[in-house]
Amino acid sequence: MLRVTQTKNSLLDGASIAEELYTTPKDGEDFFESLDKPEKEPTKLAPRNTFIRPGVLTTVRGSAYMEYGNTKVLAIVAPPKELIRASARRMNMGVLNCYVNFAAFATGDLESVAERERHLGSMLTKAMEPVVCRTEFLNFQLDIRVLILDDDGCLLSTAINCCGVALVECGISTYDLITASTACIFRDHVFLNPSAKVEELLWKHRGNSNTNATSSTSSVQEHGLIITASMDTFEQIAQCQQCGYLSPATYVKLLDYTLTINKSLRQLIRGVLTKRVKEQHELDLREKAESALEDQRLEDIIEKLKKQGLDEFIQSNIKEDPYVKRI
Repeated sequence: MLRVTQTKNSLLDGASIAEELYTTPKDGEDFFESLDKPEKEPTKLAPRNTFIRPGVLTTVRGSAYMEYGNTKVLAIVAPPKELIRASARRMNMGVLNCYVNFAAFATGDLESVAERERHLGSMLTKAMEPVVCRTEFLNFQLDIRVLILDDDGCLLSTAINCCGVALVECGISTYDLITASTACIFRDHVFLNPSAKVEELLWKHRGNSNTNATSSTSSVQEHGLIITASMDTFEQIAQCQQCGYLSPATYVKLLDYTLTINKSLRQLIRGVLTKRVKEQHELDLREKAESALEDQRLEDIIEKLKKQGLDEFIQSNIKEDPYVKRI
């Protein structure tokens, strides 16, 4: 059952919001039973329906918008700026900072928003640091800001993908394209790209598995989530976050699943960036052609001035208004 409470907030003044997804373990049980259970060994390793658009903001140099299912994320990358002298210290690499903010309508649990923003910002920073060529801007700071518009699961992995596209759009040197995906297991069922309800179910009710002080390790029911960010060109993992209890064999299995999904996302992102470069090239050619026409028009005017003189040129360009009666 969904419990609704009144929460006082400056952005949502007295609005009714959902505080918790489930109120009792039985609610979670009912939800799990109502799910269309996926296969224990998935055969279709593909990302969600994905929409990516780089350069969505004209006021900044690097930006990207991504929809991963119903999860919606906007990333903004500002050019590197010099560190403040008071806080600057000599180092052989630049500083990368990632900041995450939730839109006021993106989540109902307002009490934990600040903590989630700090956690996601820290995880995002750790994921992006191996990708950026920080040796190219010594004593400079690069800020990446992410705005969460809607959260329907796979939030961190979606933010990583969106930031990778925004970095390329901004022209920041990177070692490779970074892609990330999420997988989890609950009661022997593997969920690829889990929704927010599945993630909430995993965290709220994982303590109700067959774990107790007298049970053996073999009887413990596996439950956990893994988020993998990878760079496929070098076959390197930029970040791998694991939560919950997973056996080594299950961990490797979920890791392989996420890496396969990452490769599919990489092809999608490459296609989007390639299309973006072609669009920009066509725009540059169009602007160049328009500039050439304008230059030719100015040259013709100058030639007429040289031949006719200023007064004659002005008189030749004065035209009579056909709608005005001559007195």
